[in-house]
Amino acid sequence: MLEISQEFNQARRDRGQKPVLLFSLVNAFGQRVYAARHPRDAELGLAAPTRADGQFLADGARSAGLGSLTLLERGARVLSLGHLRETLTATSGEVLASLRQEEADSMAVTLANDGGALPFSRLEARENILGATGELLVGWPGIPGRDYLRRFRGRVSAYRLEQTQLTLSLQAL
Repeated sequence: MLEISQEFNQARRDRGQKPVLLFSLVNAFGQRVYAARHPRDAELGLAAPTRADGQFLADGARSAGLGSLTLLERGARVLSLGHLRETLTATSGEVLASLRQEEADSMAVTLANDGGALPFSRLEARENILGATGELLVGWPGIPGRDYLRRFRGRVSAYRLEQTQLTLSLQAL
C-alpha cells in the first residue's frame, strides 16, 4: 500500500506542476540524490543550500534543516531510469501462491560518469557501490523531501562502470 501526505496530494492536484523524479543512492557513507536535471532546493524541500541536522534553532520557532534531506551530493546524473519490473506477492500464510511467484521486483538505473572528475570511478575506489540501497522517489516542487513517495527501494546487486556511465541493477528489498 502506498501512503502519501496531504501536501503531496494537494501538489498532485495542481495541474501546472510536473512531478520530480529522484534517484537516491545510500551507502555507509551517506545519501546522494540524482535526477535528470539538477535538483533545485525547492524540489528537495530544502529551505537553504546549507546543510543542517535539525538540532539547532534558526529563528526560535523552527529547527534548521527539519524535514529536509541530509545529502553528500546532488546532481543531474540520471541518464535512464530503465524499467521498473514489479510482481504481486502473496500475502503471508499462502505458501502455494508464494512458490509460484516469478521473480523479485527489479530496476535498472543508468547514471552519467562523465565530466573531468569521473565521480563514480572515484566513488567506486573509496566507497562501496555493491550492496548500497537505491530508491526511486516521486515528489512535487515545494513539498518537503520526507513527503516524497518512495516508488521503489532496492539493493544494488550488480553494476557496470564505464568511462561515461554507471549502470546499476537493483533488486527489491
